[in-house]
Amino acid sequence: MRYTLVHCADIHLETTFAELRGGARRRAALADAFVRAIDLALELGADALTIGGDLYEAQRAGPQTARFIYEQCGRFGRPVFVAPGNHDPFGPTSLYARADVPANVRVFNESAWSPVPLAEGITLYGFGHAPAEPDPPFVGAHFERVGIRLALVHGSDAERCPPNKRATAPFTLAEIARSGATLALAGHYHGGYVARADGATLAYPGSPEPIKFGESGTHGALVVRIEADAARVEAVELARTRLVDRTCDLSGASNEPAVLSSVEAALAGLGTDDFVRLRLGGQVAEGTRVDATLIAERYGSALGALDVLDRTRAYDYARLAHEPTVRGRVVADLLALSNGEDAPLAADAERALHYALDAFDGSDLAP
Repeated sequence: MRYTLVHCADIHLETTFAELRGGARRRAALADAFVRAIDLALELGADALTIGGDLYEAQRAGPQTARFIYEQCGRFGRPVFVAPGNHDPFGPTSLYARADVPANVRVFNESAWSPVPLAEGITLYGFGHAPAEPDPPFVGAHFERVGIRLALVHGSDAERCPPNKRATAPFTLAEIARSGATLALAGHYHGGYVARADGATLAYPGSPEPIKFGESGTHGALVVRIEADAARVEAVELARTRLVDRTCDLSGASNEPAVLSSVEAALAGLGTDDFVRLRLGGQVAEGTRVDATLIAERYGSALGALDVLDRTRAYDYARLAHEPTVRGRVVADLLALSNGEDAPLAADAERALHYALDAFDGSDLAP
């Protein structure tokens, strides 16, 4: 028996992107990525498509989103299984409860495991989010059917939770193994990866397009091929856009042309599919113009979007240290420490000097 399915998750249709310009383009890119996931399933002749939650943002999705989702599921034509997540939980007003859900779409609408036979020797178990936060899904779970046992769920691998990511419906790989699941097809983490232990496999596809800066791992879909009582998982990259953090050290720049030349070099190699956050830093000569608006206008048209964060400094420390003021005394003391032989203390003093001068100037402090 050969069986192929495509697994995706965390498309986050209708997400807003407040942290960077180009939000409308990025929102449209998410819909394009879901189309590519359907295209992949069709190209492979997949027997089924699984979606591990957070397909859309419940607070912003409406009839247009529902029509788009179900048109794509109908285009695939074969069985589609959805395990709602914390951003698209099942409820009486959710898009999953509409009367026009296609017949080939099965939504797991309870925070409890429900089995579905896919083929001889292959069973899919699904677990969905309701509006209330569910209990850890694999605690007490027992999958006892013979053959390959797939578990579709939206939740957190508790042992690999990314920084600043809220854990929801947490589980461990050991719990998956104890449950008897052969393969857990998960959603929630936007950077995809595959982990294995004790005969069980946990696989995240990652969001098909990056959602936030700093997401490591793959961004795409998983192709699961089942044959001879074994399930092989292959990651397929689907992302067309990138979120790029770049820094530009302007230390020593003494005029605006020098600033612009350094910025151009920092942005080299980037293009229209790159959404860029550029951080300007360093000590520029006093009076040097660093115009973030000009930089964004001049270079942003060649990119998906460009946001410029100016953290440059333009103080004459030696002159300020001789001021007969509290500011002068603070600068003199910190300047002396920053020039000392204790390297860690000198680095701390240099950072403190920047923050102190910003504070004296009444500027907003930012790390």
